[in-house]
Amino acid sequence: MILVSGATGNVGGELLRLLRSEDQPVRALTRDPSKAVLPADVSVVSGNFSSPQSLVEAFSGVQAIFLMMSGQEPEVLRQAVKAGVKRVVLLSSMAVKTRPESFVGKIHSDAEQAVEESGLEWSFLRPGQFATNTRAWAPQISSGDVVRTPYGQVALPAIHPGDIAAVALAALTSDDHVGKSYSLTGPVSVTPVEQVAAIGQAIGRELRHEEIAAEQAAKQMSAHMPAEIVEATLEFLGRPTPAETDALRTVETITGEPARSFTQWANDYAGWFR
Repeated sequence: MILVSGATGNVGGELLRLLRSEDQPVRALTRDPSKAVLPADVSVVSGNFSSPQSLVEAFSGVQAIFLMMSGQEPEVLRQAVKAGVKRVVLLSSMAVKTRPESFVGKIHSDAEQAVEESGLEWSFLRPGQFATNTRAWAPQISSGDVVRTPYGQVALPAIHPGDIAAVALAALTSDDHVGKSYSLTGPVSVTPVEQVAAIGQAIGRELRHEEIAAEQAAKQMSAHMPAEIVEATLEFLGRPTPAETDALRTVETITGEPARSFTQWANDYAGWFR
């Protein structure tokens, strides 16, 4: 039995689909099962990382966990060990290596340390930019043909959530990845200008990109994100390190399939923008 946290999210949802296609027993963890829209054959349990005691039922009979970072890792992992869990695959961040002193780098590094100290078998997945981050543009696209962002010509190798999930599947089900950390990217770096064009093509509209100042973007983002996350995000988007712009072949090496392009992601998730 594999427990998937974040099962209603982008990566977790893709991982559930892959596990089901492999006929792997899987359990989805969610705060409110009554609100979770999941396949009927998926076992759904309630639990909240902020209350580790609530995870006792979720961990029962589980051999491996796909773990989203919560900030509560030490106690969550103690509960997992007590329940007899053997393996954890943590969704971490490339920032652990590329920006270790940043807020994002530190919180993910702390999570990784807790996993290492738990005594469980572990693997760390460290993606860079998620293709799904562009979902934040949906309100602009629904109200017009212009997407406004800063740093329109800065290219990053955004990764399809299905490719993160494919690597997670391998790490959860094979001993080959125990004790290993994987930086994950898409197959080629793309700019926001190119991303907007790809989304437009996927939904059959002529969209265009318009550059805005980072300060304006920060003001907009601050309405729904903590200040330290806003600062870290804009730093990453506007001044990436060489390692953050490098398109890696890790996905292909582990899964045997090339990482999917941003254009493929736009086609797969076009419904978000219609």
